[in-house]
Amino acid sequence: MKVQVSFNQIAYEVNVNSLQMNITKLIKCLDNIEFITGNRSLQTLAEIEKFICDKTTFKNVLLSATLLEVADEYKYLEANLSTINHEVIDYKDNIPFTKESVLNQIKESHIIYLKDEFIKDYELLNKSAEILNKLSKPTLVNCLKSDYTGRYSVNLLQLNNSNYL
Repeated sequence: MKVQVSFNQIAYEVNVNSLQMNITKLIKCLDNIEFITGNRSLQTLAEIEKFICDKTTFKNVLLSATLLEVADEYKYLEANLSTINHEVIDYKDNIPFTKESVLNQIKESHIIYLKDEFIKDYELLNKSAEILNKLSKPTLVNCLKSDYTGRYSVNLLQLNNSNYL
């Protein structure tokens, strides 16, 4: 049994946003590839460069891209195409999205669980809390006292005077 202690929501959202930016970058790259080649399929930068140079018969890809009026799109691809993390991406109906397993793994990495050695104590404390919550007055928990060893007992005098609590 795992007991969740805390969840780092901010770090989780930062990671999820980073994955979403990865998808956004991929979509923009696909848009630029389609604009340059007329084909919306993922290609390597070398294939795109060859396509551009073949169209103009010049060897200088940047000059060729400028002549074809696709220089901005090419520069974007040059800067971003190799930075996309394809291992975390899946496709459904040709639409990219982050794999559910990756999202689950990220979520799990931001959860802190109670250490195994405290599980039995947690269960006992939970039962104790349930019992204490059944008291006629919530302030009666103040009638518990602990000695120097940490053992609890009932302070009968305080319980007898509980009308004043």
